[in-house]
Amino acid sequence: MAGAGHYGEGDGNGEKSAFRWIDAARYTVAAVVLVLIVAVIVNAIKLVLRPEPLSLSIVGGTVFVRRLQPPPPPASLEFDLNLRAKNPSGRAHMYFRDIVGYLFDSNMSAAAADPGPGSFIYSPLSDMAVLPLGTMDNFAQVNGTRALMTESYFDELYNGNSSASIRGVTVRLDGVLVTEVAVKDTTRNTTYYCGPVLVVRGDPGDAAFQDTPDAPCTDQEQGGQQLGS
Repeated sequence: MAGAGHYGEGDGNGEKSAFRWIDAARYTVAAVVLVLIVAVIVNAIKLVLRPEPLSLSIVGGTVFVRRLQPPPPPASLEFDLNLRAKNPSGRAHMYFRDIVGYLFDSNMSAAAADPGPGSFIYSPLSDMAVLPLGTMDNFAQVNGTRALMTESYFDELYNGNSSASIRGVTVRLDGVLVTEVAVKDTTRNTTYYCGPVLVVRGDPGDAAFQDTPDAPCTDQEQGGQQLGS
C-alpha cells in the first residue's frame, strides 16, 4: 500500500511538470506572437507615415520643339513635354510644387548646386496634385529665345533642318514634394533626374514618335520637415 501511495505522488509531480512545460510553451508562443504583432504595427505605421515617393517620367522620352516664326520678334522656340506623375500610395495625397525644370546635354553635369548656368534652357512648371493610386499628366510648354537659351543650342534647333535634335539630354526637376497622410504633411525639397531624353524638332503626332518608351526619373531628397495639418 505504501508503494502504491508513493507511485501516485510521483505521478502527480509528473503531471505538474507537464503543466509547467505547457505553460512555458504558451508564454513563449505568446511572446513570439506579440513581437510579430508589434513588428507588423511598426511597419504599417512607417508605410502610412512615409509612403513610397512620387514616381515621375517624361512621356515618350521626348521633348518636342517647334519653331515659332516672327512676328512678333524675337524669334523663339516652343518646347513641349509631358511630365507624368504616379502616386504609388493608397492613402497619401501627393503634391509636387514650385517646380523648375532644367535641360542639360550629355556634356554638362545636371547635379550642380546652381543648375541654371549649366543648362541650355530652364523654366518654372505647373504644380502637380496626385490622388492616392492616381496618375496625372502635366503638359508643359516653355518658350525659349536666343537671349534666354545657350545660343549654340538655340541656333542648332532654330536654324537646323526640320528634324534637328539633341540626344542624351537630362531633364532635372527641382521642387517641393508634399505628402499628406492623415493629420501629417511631410514636405521635402526634392530633385528628380530624368533621362536620357531626346529633344527634337517634330510633332508628337508623328508616327516616328509613337510607342517610344518613357524616360524614368529618379528622386533625390534634400531634407524635409513634418507639419501638422
